Amino acid sequence: MNTVRTVLSSREFLAPIIITLLVGASFFVAPDILRGLAVLVGFGILCVESWERIRGHKWNLDYIAFLALLTAAFFGEWLSGAVLALMVSVSAALELFGTHRAEKTLRGLFEKFPKEVLMQTESGVLSKPIQDVNEGEAFLVRTNEMVPLDATLLADNALLNEANLTGEMEPVEYRKGKFVKSGCVNLGPVILLESRGDFEHSSYRKILTLVERGKQQQSPLVRLAERSNWIFTLVTLMFAFGALIIFQDWERFLAVLVIATPCPLLIAAPVSFLGGLSRAARNSIVIKSPSVLEALAKTKTLFFDKTGTLTLGEPELKRIEVLQSFYTERQVLEIAAALEWSSLHPVAKSLVHANEDRGGELLSAKHVEEKIGDGIYGVIDGKRYRIGKSDALHAGSGIISELSCEGTAIAQFSFDDTIKEDVEKLFEYFRTRDYSIGILTGDKRANAHRLFGHFRIPVYAECSPAKKSALVMRQQQEGKLVGMVGDGMNDAPALALADVGIVFSGTENSASIEAADVAILGRDVWKIRDAVHIGRRSYQVARQSIVIGIGLSLIGMIFAFFGFIPPVYGAVLQEVIDVVVIVNALRSTY
Repeated sequence: MNTVRTVLSSREFLAPIIITLLVGASFFVAPDILRGLAVLVGFGILCVESWERIRGHKWNLDYIAFLALLTAAFFGEWLSGAVLALMVSVSAALELFGTHRAEKTLRGLFEKFPKEVLMQTESGVLSKPIQDVNEGEAFLVRTNEMVPLDATLLADNALLNEANLTGEMEPVEYRKGKFVKSGCVNLGPVILLESRGDFEHSSYRKILTLVERGKQQQSPLVRLAERSNWIFTLVTLMFAFGALIIFQDWERFLAVLVIATPCPLLIAAPVSFLGGLSRAARNSIVIKSPSVLEALAKTKTLFFDKTGTLTLGEPELKRIEVLQSFYTERQVLEIAAALEWSSLHPVAKSLVHANEDRGGELLSAKHVEEKIGDGIYGVIDGKRYRIGKSDALHAGSGIISELSCEGTAIAQFSFDDTIKEDVEKLFEYFRTRDYSIGILTGDKRANAHRLFGHFRIPVYAECSPAKKSALVMRQQQEGKLVGMVGDGMNDAPALALADVGIVFSGTENSASIEAADVAILGRDVWKIRDAVHIGRRSYQVARQSIVIGIGLSLIGMIFAFFGFIPPVYGAVLQEVIDVVVIVNALRSTY
């Protein structure tokens, strides 16, 4: 019902509503005038739609509808023409509705650009438009704000989240003088940086440029109607002009055109796809354009991002190793949680949550001091403790933090990401249906293979946003339709470039959501299968509806050719055919 209300309240459906009101009123007053106005509105819609297609160098227009409307107007068959105008307007409205919603995605993404930068000057701090910042100028980035420009770190140290660039969960510690890419988020206190280049050449801007280019290069999926329209048009004209030449009867000519007007072609796909959109919405899957359903049905190559897509994307405490026998596991966790209580580091949050989940006591830590790159220090019950990254960290072993007391290590905490439920079942589903699947991740090769090596799926590790896009493009150049499933800003270019991009919105990453074609609300990976299934069913129902509509129209044309169906009854018959097609197409809703 929400989908129906959204459709009816859209400006695109104003013309069909007007035509419906004109036709309805014509049965009570001024029939010829009101129906003539309806025909005029329908003809205007055809002209505007045709002009837009011609401007896009597309010549597959609805010639039969043009000819039928002109013939109906010439011979005063206003009811037939009005019904035809209504069908044309509904089809155009459905197509515009989906197209306009899709166009909002890229506009919304660019509206989220950082607009201004806090500049450090001799006279103090002032705000400056990002486009006006030049190389060598110093600027500030506050806690939880994005680094807007590529820069060199002037502060002694910084803790930055690189998820926008790599998609990975672990923050990165930076030292003074290190190059910082735009798009990182500052997790620590205010930091001072010096710009290296302008906004147009920054790393973050390059990612957004890739997104824009991907949307422009996306493979155009021609409407189902257009693939059959040329042949159907030629067959129709043969019947119509054959009736005119053989029988010298303009009524038969018009009757054939009215019955043959390819409303089933124009309506079947939009109605079926709109039903698919409604069904997807009920399953918490937002599909941004009807054409995406066709892409979902035909795409047989799928790439998956790792962190946040196939995994939860958050460090989870996996193991506690007590190194001194006079401490218990509960005690070291309580001490670690007390030290980490006020830290913004994801590992700190994981320790605090783990202590809460296990019913641990909240200890009081005094003189807590966080030294980026070194760890967190604090005094508990008169003893000075420190927790920080362990020197015992080995490649592929996840994240290990070490807790020490007065310089002596007393415990180690091991963290790792967690594979989502149903991932194995999802991979098996696509394998049994001959899909080609792979995993793209910005994470280190050892970490990626530790988690996913046993699935026997190609894993492309240490992928930058540009490399992910290149892998998608390589498959497209081989003639394949490619789907990309991700959740982070670093996935946005590949999501936009892919023939169908699927994103999880559970992380609320607006950039990736805007770049994708399908947004899955929540984190359930099995909904990827649901989205593909809905796309395949919608496409199959649309094709079936088109075949039924064309078949019934051909039968009706034959009867009209031999004079058994006059134009007015032909219009009614065409409406019956449309109803049959629509009812069948609505099966995609269930």
